[in-house]
Amino acid sequence: MKGGFARRAGYAVSRIVITKGDSGHSQFNFSEVVGSATSAAISTYSYHPRSTFVSTPTNPHMFVGSDRTLANTADVWGSQLAYDTITIFIKEFWPDIARKMKKKKADAAAPPSKAFDR
Repeated sequence: MKGGFARRAGYAVSRIVITKGDSGHSQFNFSEVVGSATSAAISTYSYHPRSTFVSTPTNPHMFVGSDRTLANTADVWGSQLAYDTITIFIKEFWPDIARKMKKKKADAAAPPSKAFDR
């Protein structure tokens, strides 16, 4: 995308919720939003431990709450969207970063100019 930093950054961040459809028009990014919500729910409710009672020497009937909650699912979903946003942002600006790094490396490797030496 062309434009200044703010325009390109805004475009990159918007790609989480807006995408180009098959027709070429912008549409809601169902695959990103709904897909990451589904994967967050599956991982939270299949991987995280259920609530249970744990026996310890100081408390033989200690209750440990479950991580299988809607709040935890929303937290995982938000983290996934944030990581994906950062990834899209980096993809947008990586060519510029690589070009500047390559230029600095070339400038550092170039022999000093003798234009002012007499």
